[in-house]
Amino acid sequence: MSRLRERDCAERNGIRYFWLGQSTIRIATADGFIIYTDPVMLDENAPKADLILITHHHVDHCLPEYVAAIRAEKTRLAAFHPSYLKYCVEDIKGVRTVKIGESVELSGVKVTGVEAYTKRGFHTKGEGCGFLMEVRGQRIYFSGDSAAIKEMEELKDIDTAIVSLCDNIAAIEPLEIIEAVKKMRPKLFIPVHFTPIGQPDPVVKEGTFATKDPRFFTRKEDPFRFIPFFEGTGIEFVILKMLGRYETR
Repeated sequence: MSRLRERDCAERNGIRYFWLGQSTIRIATADGFIIYTDPVMLDENAPKADLILITHHHVDHCLPEYVAAIRAEKTRLAAFHPSYLKYCVEDIKGVRTVKIGESVELSGVKVTGVEAYTKRGFHTKGEGCGFLMEVRGQRIYFSGDSAAIKEMEELKDIDTAIVSLCDNIAAIEPLEIIEAVKKMRPKLFIPVHFTPIGQPDPVVKEGTFATKDPRFFTRKEDPFRFIPFFEGTGIEFVILKMLGRYETR
């Protein structure tokens, strides 16, 4: 019965959410505005972006060939740190940075940088960020690579929370993330940054640290096992189908 909750997209107040894989989410408003987060996987005929947001430069969150595929003349792009741009985009013209606590307006969307870090591993404080977006009257939180930190738990009035569920070194623990989301109390919660159980294991073709296959960077997880944790909370927990494919361009 719980499997019926896996959807191609989630929708809240006219804004639709599509999970392409890893932390790549496409956000589409009713009037056709398109936002992508951390593009490293795409589906067929992916529409061009109005706005692209990049939390950090790791290859499972930012690949320039995927940014180029959805970038058009109209596209605005923002990343956390200026030095990351050379890893993420082929042309930095018109690209800007967003620091922690800084708010900027990009194509009518207010974007604020928020903390994202883990206590150990590759995501130390100050290396990357999350984003708080204000889109068509909705407050959307995208965590980037973050453990269950106090700054996450303290976020208020969140309509949709898109949060990394786990990683491959246990720096991001699913049960801790679930509890942090429950304290945040978003109206809609979408987990990302995991490898679905049914996906094949990656094949080593090059050194692990050089690979572009996101399966090397997340562990397999079954988000359906967390459905009972949200019963009676008033939080809508939506598990999305992965629409992209594990392959490099």
